[in-house]
Amino acid sequence: MGKMSEFELRANNIVTAIGASRDRIDDFGYGDDPTHESVSRIYGMFITWLTACEEARHPYSYSKSVIDALPDHDDPDWKVYISPKTRWTLKERAQALWGIRIAFTHGDGEINLISNSKNKSYAINSARIFKGVSIENNRLVINGAIEHVAIRTMVHIRDVLP
Repeated sequence: MGKMSEFELRANNIVTAIGASRDRIDDFGYGDDPTHESVSRIYGMFITWLTACEEARHPYSYSKSVIDALPDHDDPDWKVYISPKTRWTLKERAQALWGIRIAFTHGDGEINLISNSKNKSYAINSARIFKGVSIENNRLVINGAIEHVAIRTMVHIRDVLP
């Protein structure tokens, strides 16, 4: 792996700050809102930021300019972005990140509030594709296990779709 881009440096700095959120909420937050739910929402906001950065680079929608533009199968000549290698393709990971973004921007993580069936399936599949994503009571719950793979997925997309 080479030198990190400005985007990747910023993403990792944001993740570092998010890492302190659990302790801050436990020490200074309001007990009526469970810490794991607040932390999940923070990760949802982070994934929303990651996808928004990519949306901004393309003239159309993320679905058309990113998801539809990615090949169904990974190119064996692509450099290694995630080690150990994930079993999910770049396109599948891009879809899952989009599903998370939609779930958190359209319904605070609530899957049943996603009206588009394709986006809803992306959100549901995100729990299979990413460690650290689960579904509880029809709501996505995210923890820190998603960080590295989500960032490296976006770095990979930026290299494949300049």
